[in-house]
Order: sequence, then C-alpha cells, then structure tokens
Amino acid sequence: MASLCRIPRRLLSLARFSTLSDPFTTFLAAKSAVESEPDPEKLAHIFHHQSSNFARFRRHRPLYQLSCRRLSRSGRLDLVERLIDHQKTLPHPRTEGFWIRLIMLYSTSGMVDHALRTFHQMVQDRVQLTEKSLCAILTVYLDNDLIDQLHTVFNTMPSEIGVSPGTKSYSLVLKAFCQQKDMESARKLLHKMENPDIGSYNVLLEAYSKNGDGVEFDEILKEIKNKGLEHDCTTYNHRILRFCKNKESVRAKKLLDEMVAKGVKPNSASYNMIIHGFCKVGDLESAQKVLGRMLADGYVAPCSISYITLFQHMVKEGEFDSALNMCKEIIRRKWVPPFEAMDGLVKGLVEISKVEAAKEVVEKMKKRLKGNAADSWKTHEAALPL
Repeated sequence: MASLCRIPRRLLSLARFSTLSDPFTTFLAAKSAVESEPDPEKLAHIFHHQSSNFARFRRHRPLYQLSCRRLSRSGRLDLVERLIDHQKTLPHPRTEGFWIRLIMLYSTSGMVDHALRTFHQMVQDRVQLTEKSLCAILTVYLDNDLIDQLHTVFNTMPSEIGVSPGTKSYSLVLKAFCQQKDMESARKLLHKMENPDIGSYNVLLEAYSKNGDGVEFDEILKEIKNKGLEHDCTTYNHRILRFCKNKESVRAKKLLDEMVAKGVKPNSASYNMIIHGFCKVGDLESAQKVLGRMLADGYVAPCSISYITLFQHMVKEGEFDSALNMCKEIIRRKWVPPFEAMDGLVKGLVEISKVEAAKEVVEKMKKRLKGNAADSWKTHEAALPL
C-alpha cells in the first residue's frame, strides 16, 4: 500500500485509462461523449483514445479547446499535459500550425511554462518559423496578463528567431499598452507602424471606448478616415456600442443600415447591442423590430441573448402578454429563460388574472430543465403564487 502511494498521479491516471472501456465507434458518438462527460478522468480517457482513432476528431479544434478548458478548470493540469503531449505521437504533419495549436491550448489552460517549452520544441524540430510563431508567444503573455514579459519578448525574439514583426505583432503590443492603460505609448507605436491596418485602429477604439474617452475615440475615427481605411464589422460595432451607451440607439440603428449598405456583414453583437440599447430606454417596439430584422437579414443565426434581453425588459416594463409570448419562443428554441425573469413573469400574469397561462409556462419551463438546474427551479417554483 505504501508503494502505491508513491506512484505519481499521472501514472495512476494511465493505469485507469487502460481499464476503461472504449465503446465509441463513430466520431459523433465520441464528440457527444466528450461534450457531456463531467468526470475529468473519463473525459481525458475518451479524448486520448478517440484522438488516436479518428482523424476527424483530431481536426475538430473546438473539442480540444473545450476539453483543455474543462480539465484546467477542474484543477487537472496533469491531464491537460497528457492530452496535449499525446498529440505529438499522432500522425499530424508537424507544421508550424500544429505546434502553434498546442502552444495556444497550453496558454488557454494557464500553463505558460508548458507553452514556452512547446515553442522551444518547435524550434528544435527545425520548423520554418513565420510571424505567426511570434504572434503566438506574444498572445501567450498577453492572455495570461504577463505584459512586461511581452514587451521584452517583442524587443528580443524577432532577431533571435529570424522573423520580422508585422502588423499583427504590432497590434498585439498595442493591446498590451491598452491593457496597461498606457495610451500615450499605444499612440506612439501606432504612428511608428509602417502600414497599420483597420485592426490596429480597432484596438485603440476599443480601449478608448472602455475608458469612456469620447474625444480620443473621435480622433482615431478621423485618423481612419484620413488614412482611407474602410470600416470593418469591428469598427462599426465599436461605434454602435458608443451610441448605445449614450442612449442614442436610433443613431446606432442608422450605422447598422450603413454597414449593410456598404457590404459589411454584421455579426450577432451588431444586432444585440442595438436591441439592448433600445430596451435600456424602454423602447421595446424598436428592439423587437431589430430582432425581426436580424432574422430577416439572415447574416447570423438567432442567439439566445437577443430573445432573453427582450424577455427580461418586457417583464421589467410590465408587458406581461408580450413577455409570455417571448418566453414561449425561448423555450421552443430549447433555451432556458432566466429564473428571476420567470419569477417576475409568473407573478405578473397572476396579477392580471392569467393564472392558467402562468401554470402552462411553468410546466414548459420544467420540461426544459435537467439535473441541478431542475432542482434549483423547484425552490423558485415553491415560492410562486400558483
């Protein structure tokens, strides 16, 4: 027994893996198992075997990100390391992209030292490096809030690995300065860049927006215009957000019209910010029109936040009939309404003598819930006036 206690945790994990069954014969079955498995040991086992069995599994990046994130959140960094190390033994082409993918998985798991060791392994593997590798290391430091190290690497690494920094590398350093709230250095770097693109300017727009600095925000917009750069979706979204924050959602809506007219495809945030902006000032009718337009335009798939935002504000404004219809639509789309808003809806329906409608929607809600969520809802339901 004493000797068993001295066996490293990682080796014990390996021993368990060898005794677990491997019932998955298709990629979709394995994918579903990874997405639903709550136990870290079993999740790592499934991943280990299925990444060996299915090339399609190995190409599915979201599964890698999901698995590493869940393992790291459960405190099982040993399993993250095992999962990623195993990929080096599989028949992947050992390209720069392959190594960068492993580096970023370590980074998002908070394992900076492992990410750096993997970078050095890539160098030892005599991979032809490009700016992408420099960007990967800068991103590791940026995402893990190691800003001083980022600046040091940016100043030293390019010459060490024979890669010249380009616009993407500079933009990451811009983000670092903005994260430090050193806007003066960010502006100096921007003006030092030979060919800043719209993405570089978007970095500063985001920072000035977060800082609430409308004057400098407008100055960056002027620079963009003077440079002859075209707005992309991100640029428009920063402008839309600014208008919505200032309770100028009508102007934000006009920007949406402009971007579509210019052939710039909106994303879900473009619509959702305007929906929220109108809801915030109590203009639920305009918010619903934007939702309707989002569905009609067809640029993005319907997302829960659009409907839930409207539902919450309908309840808040006492529009219980509209809220009831919106709640039914949310449940029909297999989403879950927020409990607090459901409480408000049920109480509001009871107050306007629509008890049966309240009971009906509560039953629909119960059918959507499973596990802990279902247990939690029972507590809420017990306090409802039904």
